[in-house]
Amino acid sequence: MVGLCGAVDDRTPPDAFVDAIAWRDDEVAHRFVDDGLSVFGSFHPLLSGEQPVRARNGEALIWVWGDVYGFGADESYVPRDGPPDGSARYCADLYDQYGMDFVRELNGDFGLVVYDRTAGTVSLVTDRVATRPFFLARPDGGRLVFSSQLQALPLHPDVNPEFEAPHLQEYFQLRRVLGVETPLSGVREVPPGSIATVDLADGSLSVDTYWRPSYEPVDEDFETYLDRFTDTFQTVVQEWTRDDLDYGILLSGGSDSRLVQAAMDQPVTAFHIADWMSREANVASEAADTAGDEFHLLQRDPDHEAAALERNPAISNFSGWFDQAYFTGFDDEISEEVDVLVSGLYADSLFKGSKLDARSLSLGPVGTLKLPFRNPVESVEDYVSLTTTEVVDPVSYLPERPPIDSVIADNIRETRDGVVSHGVEYGSLQDLVLYGDFYPMGADTDATFSRSLMHMRPYRTPFLDNRLLDLQQQVPMRYFLRRDFIDRAVEQLSPELAELPHARTGMPLKHRFPVDWVGGNLKGLWRKHVGDETPPEDHLDHSPWPDRAALVRARNFPVETIVENQEAIRALPFIDYEGALDSYRAHMAGDDESPVLYSLLTFLETPLLDRMTESDDEASERRTVVKQ
Repeated sequence: MVGLCGAVDDRTPPDAFVDAIAWRDDEVAHRFVDDGLSVFGSFHPLLSGEQPVRARNGEALIWVWGDVYGFGADESYVPRDGPPDGSARYCADLYDQYGMDFVRELNGDFGLVVYDRTAGTVSLVTDRVATRPFFLARPDGGRLVFSSQLQALPLHPDVNPEFEAPHLQEYFQLRRVLGVETPLSGVREVPPGSIATVDLADGSLSVDTYWRPSYEPVDEDFETYLDRFTDTFQTVVQEWTRDDLDYGILLSGGSDSRLVQAAMDQPVTAFHIADWMSREANVASEAADTAGDEFHLLQRDPDHEAAALERNPAISNFSGWFDQAYFTGFDDEISEEVDVLVSGLYADSLFKGSKLDARSLSLGPVGTLKLPFRNPVESVEDYVSLTTTEVVDPVSYLPERPPIDSVIADNIRETRDGVVSHGVEYGSLQDLVLYGDFYPMGADTDATFSRSLMHMRPYRTPFLDNRLLDLQQQVPMRYFLRRDFIDRAVEQLSPELAELPHARTGMPLKHRFPVDWVGGNLKGLWRKHVGDETPPEDHLDHSPWPDRAALVRARNFPVETIVENQEAIRALPFIDYEGALDSYRAHMAGDDESPVLYSLLTFLETPLLDRMTESDDEASERRTVVKQ
């Protein structure tokens, strides 16, 4: 994995702490040790460059993890023109001009470290949605230890965290911890769109949030917004691409990645992951062929999920399950083919209203019809109810824990200026509903997916570009529910790709919303009750991902993992071993306990759990440090 870690301390951290941010042998390592500060980086060669870069006549040092796209807002925006590894130099030049204020108009996905010797400060900076997180621990209230990888923090000799039962419960039941909280006592994430600054003289920590989303719709017609969206999207993608680099796209059978494909002005390698040539895989293959792109089917073998459970919890920040780092089993194959990865992630959250509580109509045994109208969320209680709609509660392996809705509600409070949820401030309840699932990104149940891609190759998703984030906040809500920006933009940029069906609905993207909505619902009911091509195994279907509920019943690794971790479970005061087995037995008997089982499996295989249950001798050896 790639990232940054370090400490405001007079000791050099042990190698194990530093090594925990590395993933592949081809990453470029950077090491900096100064009086009272150590910073270590592991970067993709394409983005690394020489770091740190010096500013202000050498008195300021800057590290960049990730990629900076440009600077400015609205008409004053200027894309960064330079080599891929030039982000740190670019930021240093801006720091010379504007000081720390430069980050307020910085566009990209990045985590920055800025060490200003003259000011005597070290600042950690997150981008607007904290796509690249920093986790902080202050063991004695003065010194500070930070890492982009939560699993690394207990490897530092000053960090001896304990679990926070309420936030761990959130992870078990919600697949994430909301806001900037973590399951570790005394460890928090730097807020999104923020500058966290440590004063080296007195150890004080201050946090300045320079950006937060604010939904302020402007009533313009849909076609006006569609043109702005399409033009902006195409501009973003074309600014990113270079003729001398090979690009790979994670191509589904849907429309989001197809829009990225349509906006690319050069051939790309299309990667699709599946267990078999399903309906979705066939549509993706047809889209690649239509665009003249090379199609690569990354086919999982029967042991893929079991291997993922061994491999992926090491990168868990408690936002997602082990299997959601979907592509890590194919990282060598992908890395050999392409220099940069792109995806269509976050289109649903931003431009399809997926975070809105759409109404539904029950048709009894026939199924449920989703309606293009919103259920209003008018109170914190409504928001909590929305967040816990499909949660398994209670959980048999969490004895005597309060209901999950009360745990969430205890971490939300209304203020004169808005709502604070789990340490993150939102300007209104509406902003929390619209943006709370990805501001910060760690609050997203799919964050493991995005962050695993960052470790494999330089990675981007256009939908998180500042210009598209700004546009989304102006669009009237009715267009998210009863229009389709993505399909219409595909039709504008590539009519040929719009002729192809969406794998889920079976309807070509060219159809307008009423036809698509009616046809898609009828097609879904037909597939459910009349028939479709039968998958080769019960736990497979026509989506790219297995049916987890059926997979738990088809494979032995879930129960084997629980049994193998019996000693560790019994050593923890908040998890009941017999309750874990009861949850598995209930699932095998027909209940769907797969969500809480997948959370438990991920937790049990994290290196963090190993470190917190290790022997005194093991801890002593691991925590060896070197004086500066």
